[in-house]
Amino acid sequence: MSENTRNYLHALYGFDAAVSRVRSQDWDSASPCEGWSARDVLSHNIGMCQMITGIARGIGAESAGQPEVVNPLDEWGRAFAETRVALDDAEALSQKVQTPWGHLVVDRFVGIVTVDPLIHTFDLAVATGQEVVIDRDLAEAGYTQLQQAGDMIRGERFGPEIELDGDESIVDKLIAMAGRDPLMGS
Repeated sequence: MSENTRNYLHALYGFDAAVSRVRSQDWDSASPCEGWSARDVLSHNIGMCQMITGIARGIGAESAGQPEVVNPLDEWGRAFAETRVALDDAEALSQKVQTPWGHLVVDRFVGIVTVDPLIHTFDLAVATGQEVVIDRDLAEAGYTQLQQAGDMIRGERFGPEIELDGDESIVDKLIAMAGRDPLMGS
């Protein structure tokens, strides 16, 4: 398994841990991702897993969507399991497919989107009153990636960077880079 795939799966396991701690009454709580509830954050991550699974199976990203989530734990569990199986295929990881950023090797695409479940782990944890738990090494890699992307990341779900004092943790810097106030997770 490549480093990109290991990191992506590690990030998904972190998101999975946050999902498992959500109380049923909290799925419709507002998240720091503007306009999204905890359920919407989960729906997005299920859609991303479905896209990654499809890409690993040679299906272009344009077929991906954001499903309506009725049974959060069951639907997440299926999507996460399917993604793990799809990414366990070395041949699949080396194929080139259509992604939102053009034709890329699956493994490269997985490396690019690793930051997504990290940020949404924060969103889900804050929305549902949990402690924010994000792996420091993944946060550092994600922060570097977002720095390199610059303003290309800004848009609908990543707002302007939140200015920090400078001595915050790398997790807080990552969250701030994505346009969320890391103090919400304190």
